[in-house]
Amino acid sequence: MGFGWDEKENVNVKEGSDEMVIFMEKGVEIKGDLHFEGSGRINGKITGKISLKGSLTLGNDADITSEIDADIVIVGGKVKGKMVAHQKIQLLKSSRVNCELTTPTLIIEDGAQFNGSAKMEKSDPFEALPVYEKKGTLQPALQAAS
Repeated sequence: MGFGWDEKENVNVKEGSDEMVIFMEKGVEIKGDLHFEGSGRINGKITGKISLKGSLTLGNDADITSEIDADIVIVGGKVKGKMVAHQKIQLLKSSRVNCELTTPTLIIEDGAQFNGSAKMEKSDPFEALPVYEKKGTLQPALQAAS
């Protein structure tokens, strides 16, 4: 099957589920927006916006020109545009990505091609360092170690 939903019961997967709800094989092309909840794997071509609550895997044959908004995005193919992941973006060694990325966790495998910008949404780890008083001034513990 090139495009579909939960084949076990032939119905939409319940809200909040992370089950595979879409599988799009090589040779399938979509021009337009794609919105769903759950997990999906795409190996085809999409031009438009992809928005989901769950994880999205873009296979080695994926060719995506899009704005992507998901919890987790794993990329093995080509992506151009903008990608926002609320948990993690992982660029596999086969990926070719020309994007503006926003995520708290970014993993880039050796061999992945990434051109663009990355914004890490997590708070600065140095903000959480303990502070103590030294000579009447407050200094992070990191500065005291030097």
